[in-house]
Amino acid sequence: MLADFLSWALVMAMPGPDIISIGLQTSRYGLRAGFWTALGAALGVAVWSVLSLVGIEALLVAVPTLRVVLPMVGCVVLVILGVLALRDAARPASNHSDQVVAESIPSARSLGTGAWAKSLRLGFVTNISNPKALVFFTSFFTQMMSHYTEFSQKSLVLGLLLVVTLLVFLMMSVLLKAAVNSPLARIPSVRFLPGIVFISIGVFYFFELV
Repeated sequence: MLADFLSWALVMAMPGPDIISIGLQTSRYGLRAGFWTALGAALGVAVWSVLSLVGIEALLVAVPTLRVVLPMVGCVVLVILGVLALRDAARPASNHSDQVVAESIPSARSLGTGAWAKSLRLGFVTNISNPKALVFFTSFFTQMMSHYTEFSQKSLVLGLLLVVTLLVFLMMSVLLKAAVNSPLARIPSVRFLPGIVFISIGVFYFFELV
């Protein structure tokens, strides 16, 4: 069981759309927004996990085209998220350079405009739309859970895996917050990096599916 948790934690910590979205919100609105994004991504993992346990594989066998259509939809969503991220990055932050740095600090603006809800939604949508999530949860996750036969065992393991997921994402938000404060992160062009990565991942996986 310990080996399962360790391998799961390593997979969750791998760079991908989830980590990018957490870093994006952390850099814009601060650590609290990063935590909400992490929670949203963890909720997405929970949805995929439950779908896998209740038999999404049977649906995919009955309708094989879903194996291609669902990841393609995910690719399109990632590209859209990337375009939105680029649009936000292109907006002039301020006429004063010192206020650009202040954007990475939690402020009353980030709390008053419902940034927590936006962060939660971004984390959830990013995870759900990950083109590789379907393959991961119908192969790696399903195989891992097959070691546990009893319903009580599956429920306990699933609960612990989700706790591990949330802890990993929260830890990544803390690490990314530290990275945001580095001199490199203050280079204006770096703001465009998350959007470029989102679009690149979406386009790459889309053509991989075609």
